[in-house]
Parts: sequence; C-alpha cells; structure tokens
Amino acid sequence: PPPPLFFFIFRRPPFSKLFPNTTLFRSTMSENMSTNESTKLTKKEVDKIWWTWFKYALTVFGYERLQAPGFTLSMLPIFQKYYANDNEKMVAALKRHAVFYNTNINVGGVVNGIVASMEVEKANGADISNDLIQNIKVGLMGPLAGIGDAITQATVPPIVLSIAIGLSANGSILGAVFAVVVLYVFAMLLTRFTFMQGYKSGQEAIHKLLGKQMAKIQDAMSVLGLTVVGAITASYVNFTITAQYTSKYSTINFQEVLDGIFPKLIPMCLVLLGFYLLKFKKFSAIKLIGVYLIISILLGLIGIV
Repeated sequence: PPPPLFFFIFRRPPFSKLFPNTTLFRSTMSENMSTNESTKLTKKEVDKIWWTWFKYALTVFGYERLQAPGFTLSMLPIFQKYYANDNEKMVAALKRHAVFYNTNINVGGVVNGIVASMEVEKANGADISNDLIQNIKVGLMGPLAGIGDAITQATVPPIVLSIAIGLSANGSILGAVFAVVVLYVFAMLLTRFTFMQGYKSGQEAIHKLLGKQMAKIQDAMSVLGLTVVGAITASYVNFTITAQYTSKYSTINFQEVLDGIFPKLIPMCLVLLGFYLLKFKKFSAIKLIGVYLIISILLGLIGIV
C-alpha cells in the first residue's frame, strides 16, 4: 500500500543535503547499520513468527506431515530476510522443515523459538547442521506435546467451562462468550510466552555451545530423537502373528516365541523398512501405505496374521 500522507508532509530532507561533506561518515554508518540489521531479527519479525505459528499450526493438516506446513510457514520471515537473493538456500531451508512434525501448538511454541534462533545464527554463518535442527525438533516435540496436552486439554478447559456453565445457567450467552474469549486469550498468551522463552534461551545456548560441545549436543539430541521414535514404534505400531503350530502334544504360538526373544521385533522391522523406502528409494508416504497394505493383505490371505 502507498505511504500515508503525513509521510510526505513531515519527511525530512535527505542526509546528503543536510550534511554534504560527510560522505565517508555516511558510508561507514550505512555499512554498520546494514551489518547490525543482518545479524538479528527485529521485534516485528519475531512477533510475526510466533503469530504465524499460532494461526496456521493446524492448517494444511495431513497425516504425512501434520504440523510441518505450519512450522515451515512460521519460519518464512527468517528465510525471506536472509535468503531473499539466494534461491538455493531458500529451497534448502524450506525443505529442512517440510518433514513430519507434531506437538502441542501452545507449549510446543518453545521449539519454534529455539529453532528460529538457530536459523538466524545459521543464516549468519554459524556452524549449525541441518541434522541438529531436526534432532531438536524430533527430540522435544513428544515430551512437550504430553505436557501441553495436559495443560491445554485436561486442566484449563474443564475449569473455564465449569465457570462458563455457571454463567449460562439461566440461558445467558455470557457463558459461551466467556469460555471462547478466555480459552483463546490463554492459548495465545501461552504460545507467545513459550515461543519467546525458547527464542531467548536458544540464542543464549547457541552462543555458549557453539564449538567443542556442539558435537556432544548433537549426539545427545540424536539419541533423544531416536528414543522418541522407538517409543512411538513400540506404542503405536502393532503387528500380531495369529498363526500357530499345533501338534498332538503341544501348541506353539509364534507371536509369544518372538516376544520372548525380542518384543515388538516385527513392528521395528516394518518401521525400518519404511525408513529405507522413504530415505533411499524416495517413496512417497502414499506409496509406502500401499506397500504396507499389500503386505497385510498377502499375509492375511495365507493365514499368518
């Protein structure tokens, strides 16, 4: 949109007309200003990041990526600021966050804050690998989802709704308005608080940890991320062999035998198969689902599952 009218009325004369003999000072000052501006985000840009996440975290929602589109969109102000003239880095940055991500959007805002600070440092030349950023996301999204869901679903809403029910006892609309406003404002303020805490602590931690300890931190986050993936595999991936061997003297349950040797062995193998197909064979999630469906049908037809 065009600048407001008062911009033209009260605009000051150019610096060169006021001080025509200060070319050297002016150029030096411009360099310093551009350098300072390029090393950090403005308050407006930081606010835009958390607000974008709060608004769009659950948009373009699909099982292949879940909250990844919202997360990527929230990082866009950073990429536009630093990679506007570098298409390769822009594409790489967008792809870096276009992978599966899922957490509680309010308490999980701390992850956005940490990652935002890391992206800023990375854009300014810090030695931060893509794997470290991804490991932090994977390692924190699960625990924060559990904490956040307990607060925003199991604790606060029942209290607010119990008050709202009392306000609506006589058919008043006040109870409904109260519940919507309080829950919305609470979610917004909690998201902003967690994001800002993550952003500030992320900046401080990065400056302290860059160097010898970075490799240790990356390894620790990798282990944490793999632990989360392993726990999810054991909890949600189910594959039970129903086939049994029956003789005159005994019955052998193959599933019980496998569980005695290595519990959840087949679910782990299925997850590793999926990883192999996605990573090395470049399968899409839809193709992978098709592979699992075919395997299930075949095993069902021959009576194994």
